[in-house]
Amino acid sequence: MPRLLLIALLLGISYSFDVVIPTQVEQCFYEDLAPQTLIVGEVRSKNPSKALSVKVRDPTDLLLFEKSQVDYAKFSFTSLESGIYQICVLNSGPAIATSVDVKTGVNAKDYSAIASTKELKDIELKLRKLEDQTKQIHTKVQYLREREEEMRGTNQTIHNRVIGYSICTLVFLVALALVQILYLKRFFRAKKMI
Repeated sequence: MPRLLLIALLLGISYSFDVVIPTQVEQCFYEDLAPQTLIVGEVRSKNPSKALSVKVRDPTDLLLFEKSQVDYAKFSFTSLESGIYQICVLNSGPAIATSVDVKTGVNAKDYSAIASTKELKDIELKLRKLEDQTKQIHTKVQYLREREEEMRGTNQTIHNRVIGYSICTLVFLVALALVQILYLKRFFRAKKMI
């Protein structure tokens, strides 16, 4: 069962939800993407008021998509680098119910369009989808391995720094203790108590 959950998480994320955005409030949603991941999103107002502004930014804060004063916006792009991508919706009108639908990876591909252009049979289409899912799992595992190596390197660096700090602290404390002993010895000799 845990393996099925892991596979479901690795296959791609697809979520859709409704949110009420108050007046003059910007709601942001974040997505952590691996490089070369397709993302398709739609933002739709429940009542047509043309009061929404939608912005999508990459991890370096570069603006990828922007549309203002609309009641519907659709965007799609392929991530060039890994990191957290930001989808922000600003409401400039009265409080509005908004639907946000985001799909990534294999879930973002439109296989019905692929089937109609290449005249694929149902089984061929399912095989194509399974092949894409397998490639996506392989890419995600590679990405996770790279992240693990980075984290292991960071962990090792922190470990070395903590050991160095501990040794420096011990040396400082021993030196401080020796200085105190010498000072007290001299003090008591000066007072002729020793």
